[in-house]
Amino acid sequence: EAFSKALGSLKEWEAAQPTTQESKQNYSPRCHASTENSMEISCNTDASWKGGIQSAGLAWIFTDPASKELHRGSAAQDFVSSPCMAEALAIREALLQAATLNYRHICVKSDSQVLVYTISTRRRSMELFGVLADIDDLAFLAFSLFLSCRFLFILWAFNGLADGFAKNCLATHLISNPSPVT
Repeated sequence: EAFSKALGSLKEWEAAQPTTQESKQNYSPRCHASTENSMEISCNTDASWKGGIQSAGLAWIFTDPASKELHRGSAAQDFVSSPCMAEALAIREALLQAATLNYRHICVKSDSQVLVYTISTRRRSMELFGVLADIDDLAFLAFSLFLSCRFLFILWAFNGLADGFAKNCLATHLISNPSPVT
C-alpha cells in the first residue's frame, strides 16, 4: 500500500512538471471569455492536506479588480485522498461560494499548475473525476451562473494569504477533532 501511494505521488509530481511550451501558456477555458474585464472578481484558492489522517483545510479569498478583499471562506474536509484532490475541492467550494454571492465574472487562481491545466482543458482524471465534473458544470456549461469564468496558475509566492488561511483551517480542524491514538 505504501509503495502504491509513493508511486501515485511520483506520477502526480511528474505530471505537474511543466514542459517548456506549457510553462509559457496561460490556460484559459474554451467556453467562456478568457480575458480580464473590469467586473471580474479574483479568487485565490488553496488547500492544506495531512496525509496520515487524510484531512484537508480548504480556503478561498475573493478580491475586486482593485485587489480589495470582498469575502473569504474556508472549510475542513475529511477523507481526502491526495493534495491534488484537496486543491480541487477548494476550487469547487470557491465556485459554489461565488455563485451564492452572485459573482458573475470570476477568475480562479491556484498554485496547482497540473490542476489548472486539467480544469482549463476539461480533461478528466480517475481520482478527481466527480469533483472535476462538478467544477466543469459550475464553470463551463450553458446553464452556468457565471458569464465568464477562467482559471489561472499562480506561483505559490503569490498565494500566501490563501495558503495561510488553508493551513489555519486544517490546524483548527485537527485541534477540534483529534484523531484517536492507536
